[in-house]
Amino acid sequence: MPDSESSSLTLLLFSICGLLLLIILCLLARVLSRLKAMERLLEQGPTRLGRATVPPPHAETSPSGAFEAFLAEDPERRNLPRGEQSSAYRQWRQEKGMNWTNS
Repeated sequence: MPDSESSSLTLLLFSICGLLLLIILCLLARVLSRLKAMERLLEQGPTRLGRATVPPPHAETSPSGAFEAFLAEDPERRNLPRGEQSSAYRQWRQEKGMNWTNS
């Protein structure tokens, strides 16, 4: 009797290991298929993802930067205290549509 119990236990153990291996292989195949789908989307470009490529505003690409463009619009802004300059600059960027949105 003890011999048949050990062989039953061994068979059960191998069966469980086999099932776990099959589950892991199925999950791995699923992850790989999703990665390939993502790669295909990326290869098709940004317009396929629903995003059009829009060049950044001139103030963002100018050598002096957007902050210098902000200061150049109104010379009085240079005389403001640092905190007021920062808050006015944030407001200016918001008005110009240069801020990132949380969408």
